Amino acid sequence: MRLITASDEDNERLLHYFTQMTMPGAIESRARRMFSFFNQYRIQTNDYITCILENNKHEIEAMASMLFRPGFIENKTEVVGYATDLRVSPTRSAVLNWARHFLPVLEREREKRNCRYIFSAVPHSQRQAYNAFIRPRNLRRGMPRYHLFRRFDLIGIHGLWPFHDLPLTGIKIRTASENDFEQLADYILKKTAKRPLAPYLTIHDFKESLDKWRDLYVENFLLAFDTSDNLIGCTAPWSPERVQRTYPVKYDSSSSNFRDVLSLLSLLRLAHPLPKEGQEFELRHLTHLYADNPDIFYSLIYNAYRLCGKKEFLLYPHFEGELISMPPRSFITNSTPYGLYCILSPSDPIPDFLKPRSFHIPPVFEPAFL
Repeated sequence: MRLITASDEDNERLLHYFTQMTMPGAIESRARRMFSFFNQYRIQTNDYITCILENNKHEIEAMASMLFRPGFIENKTEVVGYATDLRVSPTRSAVLNWARHFLPVLEREREKRNCRYIFSAVPHSQRQAYNAFIRPRNLRRGMPRYHLFRRFDLIGIHGLWPFHDLPLTGIKIRTASENDFEQLADYILKKTAKRPLAPYLTIHDFKESLDKWRDLYVENFLLAFDTSDNLIGCTAPWSPERVQRTYPVKYDSSSSNFRDVLSLLSLLRLAHPLPKEGQEFELRHLTHLYADNPDIFYSLIYNAYRLCGKKEFLLYPHFEGELISMPPRSFITNSTPYGLYCILSPSDPIPDFLKPRSFHIPPVFEPAFL
């Protein structure tokens, strides 16, 4: 087997391999990239690399991608990496060969960019990956070390209970226009200032980020204002359907029960149903979700849900210890636990920001990129 760096010429076989691989969990799922495999990365950064492990027949046996972009960490902005889309064929040869190649690739790409830290989000429901990388039985010298940075839940919003609370009348929600750009950018820069992994330093940085993000425009944002017309919250519901689509392959017993409940509640117009196995999830990510307090947060997601199609649901991250983004009880929700990990080489010292603390400022991290 040999390890190569993928290019646009590998697009078709990457699309095929990626679609064939399923992701385990309460809902076993399959993702399909649309048009170009690399579009998921291009909406984030121009600096990315995908590595392929191929056999003697030029068939893909494993793959992973790394993305690099600016991020605020340890009181300064530097190049931060993100490892994603790790897929390994379920053969002993693929697993052993990928384990041998993973660390050298990681160290090489870090050194090229003077990047000290690479992060990766791992769902705790994927027990095979969790046990292999996060809690291995044997500490192998040739494998990187995964250190927990933050825990978070990916919250799904599927419906509203009867007799739910109504948003406060003093909070005005409206769709943004191009004229709101500077006020919106200034608000987001203030909300993300000095938060871990924050990618924005200037209004130009924020505009550049929006320009890269396919199908996301200023007009997609919902803005919250107080009675004095001060901006006090925002979010941008975004559908990834032209970049990546996800399909349930198999529901386990608990997720199947939840799906049955949603189907029943949908008949009562209280919830939106989940698709059958093999059909596409219709979802929207609540990107750029910031609010000054829980009431504003509730108003934003209430209005975002009201704009959903009959089969759509919403997703957003709730980081451990963040009170504002707690899932409101008025909504019918589910949660998937994740860990955001920092990947270090065996010889790397553990930085201070990974040491346990009672209260954490949540990082700037968009699950839309998962």
